[in-house]
Amino acid sequence: PGTSQWAIEGHAILGALEGYCDHISAKAGDTVQLFVSCQAPSFTVQAFRMGWYQGLGARLLWSSSPVPGVVQPLPTFTPGTNMIECSWRPSLAVKIDTDWPPGDYLFKLTATDGQQRYVPLTVRDDKSTATYVIQNSVTTWQAYNWWGGYCLYYGPDHVGAPYMGEHGAAGKVFANRSRVVSFDRPYPHDWAYGAADFIGNEYPLVMLAEKLGLDVTYWTDVDLHSRPQLLTNHRCLISLGHDEYWSIPMFDGAMSALSQGVNFMFLGANACYRRIRFEPSPLGPNRRQICYKVASEDPLYGIDNAEVTANWPDYPDPRPESELIGNMYQSNGVDATMVIVDPSSWILAGTGLAAGDRLSHVIGPEFDGYDPAVKSPTNLDVIAHSPVVGIGGHAGFADVTWYTTADAGGVFATGTNWWIYRLSDNKGLFNVGLVPAAIAGITDPLTTITKTVLA
Repeated sequence: PGTSQWAIEGHAILGALEGYCDHISAKAGDTVQLFVSCQAPSFTVQAFRMGWYQGLGARLLWSSSPVPGVVQPLPTFTPGTNMIECSWRPSLAVKIDTDWPPGDYLFKLTATDGQQRYVPLTVRDDKSTATYVIQNSVTTWQAYNWWGGYCLYYGPDHVGAPYMGEHGAAGKVFANRSRVVSFDRPYPHDWAYGAADFIGNEYPLVMLAEKLGLDVTYWTDVDLHSRPQLLTNHRCLISLGHDEYWSIPMFDGAMSALSQGVNFMFLGANACYRRIRFEPSPLGPNRRQICYKVASEDPLYGIDNAEVTANWPDYPDPRPESELIGNMYQSNGVDATMVIVDPSSWILAGTGLAAGDRLSHVIGPEFDGYDPAVKSPTNLDVIAHSPVVGIGGHAGFADVTWYTTADAGGVFATGTNWWIYRLSDNKGLFNVGLVPAAIAGITDPLTTITKTVLA
């Protein structure tokens, strides 16, 4: 049975209600602690498994009794790395029972004053041999998480204390950015009500996969980091709309699995671009994500250059993502048209698309292209080759690509962040800010291509 009651509407008030989990993902038998700060007298929690469910979008698995609302203390700030981290008291514990199917879940918090928020959780099955594994890109969610005023991209125009304003809005400064970000904090109230990038860059593909009844399981990129050997239990890894932050075990595990015949679908752009490593927080392993971005700032620079958290294609240990994906990151800040160049490709079967056909507003906001001057597969097919001018006037091409290895592992890459977003088909059941409506002439052919590659 499905329900549309998972969806949140209305204005989210800063600081009124927010929460996080002590697990990024959990398996049956685990107990997950929720840490909630609530200005209202009390709140309740519902656990929704996200999917198709007759088009209603979710299934209600569990509901709590009322929990007293408590305003939790301000986070700590670590000078130097500019890490924001919470040390909140747990609000309630949730047992993940065996009747919780593996999947993507949203805990929906509802306060007595009407405020509502999400706390995401992936439920995984480490024994799964499902054909497909859908990978939630939580390392990228966390990199962009500006809660407390700091993320891996910027900090406010002052350093030394947490800045709690909207997006750290008063003068975002790259030099003041975090070098370490913690999963021990919420996602912002104004980022999909706390659901982060799951809603726009991931959920439409989850809905489609479950609508098709695929043999699918779920994990996060932190799980790929922790257990890369499990990738060979599956036929295909599905990387979603923005999968930018990868560790060495993730990259090496993917390359190893590819050599053993595992397939990959990169349904976004800018994947595997930033090198990261992890350290534990008080709540457990792999809860702090390290990315200095400027190689010389990393304490491991000149000591262990393979672990230096620069961009994957760059000095001091360049390993371009094109070795795995085929194409590679080019630029951002675009809204461009996809141009078909190889209508003979099997990937376009059933779409009716011809050479020169144009699909508007499909390329953006970041894009990848094939660069023959950089190490990459030599037998790569380019299905769409779209002229793009990125930020700062950077001209190039966004490419939809496919290649196979000698061991029969194939890799499909869309070259655009907007692919999954354009698969969305809201028939009026939800807030269009959560699930957009289909776009005539765009959603149908992109859905057909996605289904063909999945098959």
